[in-house]
Amino acid sequence: MAYIANRKNKAGEVTSYQVKWRLGGSRDGDWQIERFDDDDSAKTFRDAVNEHAQQWPPGWVKGVGYIDPTAEQPDDERYRFKNYALESVRNRTGVEGYYKDAIEKELTTYLLPTFGECDVRSTVHFQKRTVQKWVNTMAETMVMRGSRHKPMSPKTIKNLHGLLSSILTEAMQEEPPLRARNPCALVTLPRIDDGGTADDGSDEDMCFLEPDEVQAIVDELDLPKDKRLVRRKYATGLRWGELTALGKRQVFRDPKDGKPKIRVTRAWKRKRGGGYYLGTPKSKRSRRTVRIDEVTWQEFLDDGLEELGPEDLIHHNGQGERLPYSTFYDRLKTAIQRAHKKGTLPLEKHPTLHDLRHSHAAALLSMGHSLTYVQRRLGHESITTTSDRYGHLLPEADDDAMETIEANLAGRARPGAGEEEIPVVISQGDGRRVYAVHLDSHAGAHIEGFWDLDHAQAVSEQWRLDRGTETRIEAWSVEWWNRQVNGGVNRVRRHMPDRALVWHVGPAVYEPDGTEIVRRPEDHEPRSQWAWEWEETYTDEPAVGCVGWRPQGETEASARGQGRDAVLVAYAQARSDALRVCGMNPALAEQPALET
Repeated sequence: MAYIANRKNKAGEVTSYQVKWRLGGSRDGDWQIERFDDDDSAKTFRDAVNEHAQQWPPGWVKGVGYIDPTAEQPDDERYRFKNYALESVRNRTGVEGYYKDAIEKELTTYLLPTFGECDVRSTVHFQKRTVQKWVNTMAETMVMRGSRHKPMSPKTIKNLHGLLSSILTEAMQEEPPLRARNPCALVTLPRIDDGGTADDGSDEDMCFLEPDEVQAIVDELDLPKDKRLVRRKYATGLRWGELTALGKRQVFRDPKDGKPKIRVTRAWKRKRGGGYYLGTPKSKRSRRTVRIDEVTWQEFLDDGLEELGPEDLIHHNGQGERLPYSTFYDRLKTAIQRAHKKGTLPLEKHPTLHDLRHSHAAALLSMGHSLTYVQRRLGHESITTTSDRYGHLLPEADDDAMETIEANLAGRARPGAGEEEIPVVISQGDGRRVYAVHLDSHAGAHIEGFWDLDHAQAVSEQWRLDRGTETRIEAWSVEWWNRQVNGGVNRVRRHMPDRALVWHVGPAVYEPDGTEIVRRPEDHEPRSQWAWEWEETYTDEPAVGCVGWRPQGETEASARGQGRDAVLVAYAQARSDALRVCGMNPALAEQPALET
């Protein structure tokens, strides 16, 4: 049964009234607390809890009261999935209007036909079996891709599954919670990579083109403006929305060094209700300056760059307006088919326009440019993205691998690659080198070792970008590394280490009686930070909750993980666990009893 506990100050004066009860009335139920300033309000709320079987009264918002505008709706309507989900989407913040409309359309098209009449609170309607059956149905659903009907792609299914998961997660985070768990976390999704089995170019693998293959496509285009667009896409690596947003102001010869460049400051974005507008690029790193070659610069001049107004579009639809991708893609597809027939483009290659960006990256790497350089040029937010997509294209990768195998079979060591580029050599040894990266952080100095120089440079550069602290790379002999670092060569990395965007929330701190100590309200908001696999904050789990006792007698709860929604769910569970054990802190037994 719910009861009232009076909170007093040091003078013995009552400062507030807390209503406490175990959720559901069972001995295992989580403790719930609501605070009031007057005794009458506390009694009214206590009676309402008791009348509703030790549950939060319908329509009550924790810490606020009866202000929920939907509180008067019958429960079966308010919690009907179609009503709850649509309200969830419409109330989302930080989402552009167009994307909010797109989410609502996907919800209506693919989720509501199955779950629309279900109760969002029901463990029968929403369980692993029902969600998995829906996923399997989506995998058999035919959708339009271009001009043909094809099965829904695994990536689209993943996005829809994520939408359903976010709605059920929101239900778990309600005050009081509408659900205890999210069954979406238990469901297996189709693989996004089909293993390269599709032979018509419909799979999601990247298609890399050689320079002569790019030219073969250019030769088959009828319009001169299309030829120039394809060449510029390949020469710059810009995204479609960035390239077609270029105006005269963004293409210039830098007066400081006299080199031609493109300043990427805007891109086409979809507008809510239809249409497009010029907005900011995809991310902060996407706002960049890209050097271009003299041939491409001369093509811009020949195309009438100097005669354009400062904001005039270089690539447009003929009336100075945005060039639609769909109309250009049809012409590109025709050119690819012609190149296939002539034999100038291999039949197994079915490139999209975006593959010219991938091919641009491949060309740079094949000439020995680093992953860090490619990351900056393409505007990737993370070096890990660049490494995951293009790391296998590094020119020395196969040679180094074969040398390693040959050396091991022959019983000899393989020297490190590119060691002449490192200015510092601590000591001489057996010829092998470990590239030691010295990293500074709030936890102190840290050293990571790599056999591959490019990996060391990529980590060093990314660390500087993430943390704003200096790093340095030294070439150490294996003998010196073994003397300086515990674990010796077992601590030397052969691959790029994992790096993840980890979400954190908390801590929530509770006194022994369950009263929450609020020091910084923002601690309850999720925040993210990039973390490397050797750092304590790193995790490859979607979410990990943590509950711990403090020496002062307090109990804290926190959570972290790679999934924002999953972390919030884990945090809610951790807070519930902390409330359950806050009175069991061993430190309390060591404290003297308070006089009453």
